[in-house]
Amino acid sequence: MSQNRVMPRNIFSIFLVGTILAILLMPIQALYTPALAESSEPELWAVFVGVTEPQCPFCIFDTEWNVYPVQLKHPDDNARDMAAQLLPVTDQDHIKIVLNEEGTNAGIYYAIKWLAENAGANDTALFYFCGHSAFENLGSYDYLVEASQLAEWFDGIHAEKVVVILDTCYAGSFSKELGQNGRVVLMSCQQLESSLEDRDLKHAVFTHYVLEALRDFSGADTNGNYELSAEEIFDYAGPKTVNEIVAPFANLAAFSSGNIQHPTLYIPPYKYNEINLFMKVIFHTDAESASDTTVLKADGKSYLPKELPVSFDWLSGTTHRFEITTPIATGEGTRLLFTSWSDGDASTERDISRGGEYAANYEAQYQLTVESPYGNPRGSGWYDSGSQATVSIRTDDGNIIQHTFTGWSGDYTGLDANMSLTMDKTKTIKANWKSDYLRLYLLIIGLIIVVAGTTAVFKIRKKKTPSEY
Repeated sequence: MSQNRVMPRNIFSIFLVGTILAILLMPIQALYTPALAESSEPELWAVFVGVTEPQCPFCIFDTEWNVYPVQLKHPDDNARDMAAQLLPVTDQDHIKIVLNEEGTNAGIYYAIKWLAENAGANDTALFYFCGHSAFENLGSYDYLVEASQLAEWFDGIHAEKVVVILDTCYAGSFSKELGQNGRVVLMSCQQLESSLEDRDLKHAVFTHYVLEALRDFSGADTNGNYELSAEEIFDYAGPKTVNEIVAPFANLAAFSSGNIQHPTLYIPPYKYNEINLFMKVIFHTDAESASDTTVLKADGKSYLPKELPVSFDWLSGTTHRFEITTPIATGEGTRLLFTSWSDGDASTERDISRGGEYAANYEAQYQLTVESPYGNPRGSGWYDSGSQATVSIRTDDGNIIQHTFTGWSGDYTGLDANMSLTMDKTKTIKANWKSDYLRLYLLIIGLIIVVAGTTAVFKIRKKKTPSEY
């Protein structure tokens, strides 16, 4: 019997102690519980490699022509210019440039490793290479990197979008290995072709037209959705590259039919939609009559009317803050009042996350000033251009001095106390009055009579007072 009584007590004691410990440990556990990761804004991380070797044992030259196999003169310039072109889209610390003797096997490996360590799941990772290569072997400064080895390095990158641009001979031979795990590959030529550079352009030909596609956003954006995809960049650069090369090389034995450079593109078959990389946002407004007033703030940066329209090139999928100023003074008695965006949004602050043209619509307003010392005038204020302003005033005012309304002067003339006028400019009107002083005069005369009578009575009483005693 005693054991049966003790057991429940022990169980209860253990339960009580455990509960108290759990309560005490909850704040401590909270300190070590990691917060849920928030969805971060997409970013662009990019590596640009340009390796200019002193000699090219695989290349054939003809001094009569201006176009030569790539990696002779300008691979490093190509890498620098590609990086410079993308700087407005990302930050300097998001770009790594590897040039010439830095572009060894180890240099390329660590550059790709840097991409893998920094590019998050929502980001875009871009790798660009310009230099000499052999079939399925990338030409580093000190050796060759096999396509399978290169693909293994890229497998460490887990960004949402991984884009590889190769401007090198035999670029198409890398498609099978690099076109894995969702990677998009833009290649300057097919697997048995050479890639060329133009001495006048000071670029590899394919790179030159990729750069041109990035600069000529509207020309490359063939579907007009203000988004520039990997496909659109390739569709712009590919044909232009072929046209640039065919003419000078059509009659050269070394570049006979079938060996002339033909860029090629690999898109994973399960990616049905375009791989959008960049978006363009154009802002304009009809508030151009303002001069030194901030009209727009984009991500905190102010823009004046003289700087409009303004165009922004941003990474696709990013969000940017637009803030509209309203009202905007355009002169004395004139201003512009924001009404809505071109898409109907009436917010003065909004987030922009899609490419397109965004116009801020304003309406001109004019100030009406009604001047009058009497009559409690109504109607002063701001009015939309072309609207009707209603003005009213009492025609009589005052008790002792009577004021009678006699009409309006200024930007409106008339006798009607209640009227309306069209606001097509800033206007000032003045109420005119006639004053009647008769009541004041009668009051003054009456006061004089009262004062005089009171004084006379006082004097008479004063004279009679001594005789009464």
